[in-house]
Amino acid sequence: MKRIFSIILTFALCSAFIFADEPGDEYDDGYVYTQNGEGDQFLKIELAGLFPLNFGSQIYPGAALSIGYYRFLTENLAVGGDAIVTYSLTIGEKSLVNVPVSFGVMFQPTINKFEFPLFASIGFATVSCQGMNYFPALSLKAEVGAFYRATEAWSFGLSSNVFMISQFFADTSKNDLGVFCTANLSARYHFWLYKYLIILIL
Repeated sequence: MKRIFSIILTFALCSAFIFADEPGDEYDDGYVYTQNGEGDQFLKIELAGLFPLNFGSQIYPGAALSIGYYRFLTENLAVGGDAIVTYSLTIGEKSLVNVPVSFGVMFQPTINKFEFPLFASIGFATVSCQGMNYFPALSLKAEVGAFYRATEAWSFGLSSNVFMISQFFADTSKNDLGVFCTANLSARYHFWLYKYLIILIL
């Protein structure tokens, strides 16, 4: 009887090993992993060509530098802000410097490793020209881009934005509206702050 029981036990153990998962099989926990999620963040930096749109030939094309920060609320929606420093020359060889700072939302559809951010923001700006400064000016900005997620931490791409800067005076005849467009080379650094805080604590 003991011998029969031993044979049955041995057969059961062998059967368990035969029907066990292959070593390469992965456990499916049902969680859907996404490229971006709630709490994910990124810093972006952009180098750009600047093109005045409503000044005729009074202002030459110039250059711009932008830096921004955004945090995802969902897989596709993020909030944050950025600052742009622009430089151009007038026909009188006078420097025109605009520094718009804006806050807004980003909606970003993704297709595999390609990301297509759409930004809309509002804020304020400082305008400096011919030794005169104006602050605060109202600033409105819209931006669209296309990025490739090269690694988990970095994405690179092209973007373009249109921003408007309004100046208001007591003498309404002096009110002014500047409209500019940029063509940007962009890089973004993606991170999850809480992960790094945990690493620092440990």
